[in-house]
Amino acid sequence: MIQENKSNGRRQTVLSMVILSILVLIGTGIVIKQTRLNPAILQKSELLPAANPSRQSFPPSSIEAFIPLPPDLKPLTAPEMFDAASLSDKINGKAELYLSAGFTGLVSQRYRDAVASELWIEAFVYDMGNGQNAFAVFSAQRRENAESLGFAQYAYRSPNAIFLVHGQYYIELIASQASSQVIQSLEILAVTFIRNTQTEPITLAEQDLFPKQDLIADSIALIAVDAFGYERLDQVYTAEYRLNEEPVMAYLSRRQAPRKAQELAASYGKFLVNFGGQHLAQQLPIENAQMIEILDTYEIIFSYGPFLAGVREATTPDHAAKLAIQLFNQIKRVADDS
Repeated sequence: MIQENKSNGRRQTVLSMVILSILVLIGTGIVIKQTRLNPAILQKSELLPAANPSRQSFPPSSIEAFIPLPPDLKPLTAPEMFDAASLSDKINGKAELYLSAGFTGLVSQRYRDAVASELWIEAFVYDMGNGQNAFAVFSAQRRENAESLGFAQYAYRSPNAIFLVHGQYYIELIASQASSQVIQSLEILAVTFIRNTQTEPITLAEQDLFPKQDLIADSIALIAVDAFGYERLDQVYTAEYRLNEEPVMAYLSRRQAPRKAQELAASYGKFLVNFGGQHLAQQLPIENAQMIEILDTYEIIFSYGPFLAGVREATTPDHAAKLAIQLFNQIKRVADDS
């Protein structure tokens, strides 16, 4: 019995030593792996993102859209692609604007300045499906006092960025700091993308329906959904005017048929009344026009043919009536000539 117990003890001791040896080998491997420097550290590129298997690189044709790069500008990261499910991972807080406007994909990539190592540029290329959708996000985010650029129909710059539309693409090129050098690089990137990327040109015929008198330059915008807080109003073009130094907004939306435009105009009027608006008696040369006072401002709603149109945020009934008549006449003139 004593001999048997000794044999069992020796076997347990041997087994314990084997297990301990395996644990030591595993621990040694972990230590060695942790002491190896990350390639991103070796390259001094802390901006390199962690690998994410759910993201895919864009096809080479999209990567090459910015080639040739400006002098001294080199890729800092690999291109990354985001779809509707992952867009919020990249632009958390703004994803809904793009998704509601028809977003289909985003590719982003960072570039560094080989001379000024602290300077980098990130390119965002949003595929919005068509030019109208691209214009919607472009106009919704236009910065105040932005400087328009001549190399694209819709393009402007801020001190450290360029924003533009090229067909179905909405592009943002954003630098880590402002300088004359970086603006030049941004412009080269933008022009190179336009030259290398074939797409259908944008046609926004609705812009011609706004009267030019008193129009604030570059103020025309497109609201894709839920315009003015009313869920039935979508694809609404707006334009800002200044009458006697007072701001007024005009808007219009092409509907499927005249009957649809009439019904939506009546429905939107009821929506405003339900939120405290009051109909006012008015003498306007516009059939079925409604004037509504709400929150100390004045709105006029009407339809002509397939167009729902109107004026909002006027500070006086006279300003509302003046701009509404100009808008009606312009829509009638263009629609009747087409």
